[in-house]
Amino acid sequence: MIGKILVPTDFSLPARHAFTYAIALNGFFRARLYLVHVMQDFSEFSEYNLSPTILPQLYLDFEQNASIKLEEMVNLMVPGTMHCDTYILHGIPFYEVIQFSRSEQVDLIVVGSHGRTGLKHVLFGHTAEKIVKKAPCPVLSVRHPEAQFAMP
Repeated sequence: MIGKILVPTDFSLPARHAFTYAIALNGFFRARLYLVHVMQDFSEFSEYNLSPTILPQLYLDFEQNASIKLEEMVNLMVPGTMHCDTYILHGIPFYEVIQFSRSEQVDLIVVGSHGRTGLKHVLFGHTAEKIVKKAPCPVLSVRHPEAQFAMP
């Protein structure tokens, strides 16, 4: 039985598409639904010599924007009879998703896949792939229908 479903989002079309799958599944299971966004730390961008006074405000602005986007997704996509908890986590996306799924004892993770291959896959990360490989529970990887597979 699936009692808890986690959906990580970066607010992209593939992530939104995966959220629709999770909502549909939740219609059958009546599970607790979690929508999670992970914000990465700006310290990796310190080489750009951004003012120490600008970074905290910029990060706060991004966090407030993420909070608004999470609530918009829930209000627009989740039926009124269904409840969805939203969370903003801080750190490396795949790691935070794995840690959250462990701490909340999630039964299923539904993650959107960008379908990147080759150099794009290497440069832009493998968040969905890492979640699939390291998750303590089953993972449903959902590719957006408009994503095209290209041979690497």
